[in-house]
Amino acid sequence: MGEGAQTKSTLVLHDLPALQAADLLPGDSASFAVFSALPAVHYCMGCFGCWLRTPGTCVLKDRGSEFAGLFSRHENFYVVSRLVFGGLSPDVKAVLDRSIGILLPFFRTTHKEMHHGLRYDKRPDFHYLFYGDATEQEVATARKLVRANMINFEPENYSVDFYGSPQEAVGALP
Repeated sequence: MGEGAQTKSTLVLHDLPALQAADLLPGDSASFAVFSALPAVHYCMGCFGCWLRTPGTCVLKDRGSEFAGLFSRHENFYVVSRLVFGGLSPDVKAVLDRSIGILLPFFRTTHKEMHHGLRYDKRPDFHYLFYGDATEQEVATARKLVRANMINFEPENYSVDFYGSPQEAVGALP
């Protein structure tokens, strides 16, 4: 990481088992927060309550509804996820899907495509740290997926990196 990267507040979303996460990740602090996708949160029901009934907050009442609030308070957002068929692990995807309320329900045209805009002004930098065995096609698919998601989130910077193991991925954190 470059100089100054450690002074920015950081949120890490991961899918590591609890014991492995405890060994590899630093604990929460004033500038570093960790959100585990395990145990799995309930998947998004597509009810759009986070847009209409409780703007910005998921209406499902489990720990998955806490994530959107964490997201909007950090300058750096790291996703540590097992690469599954060129995408996020199901548990990480469930957390991200549940935070759709950080986007507005209204559409805008970007690159001749329809996309949502951000609800909040804060736009953290995104860093995807995928781990596990991957084919060239899975790597290409993951890069394409991240690039498409970044159109909605409009970060100033984002990165996508691939590692053989969770330890290597976590080692890339600031």
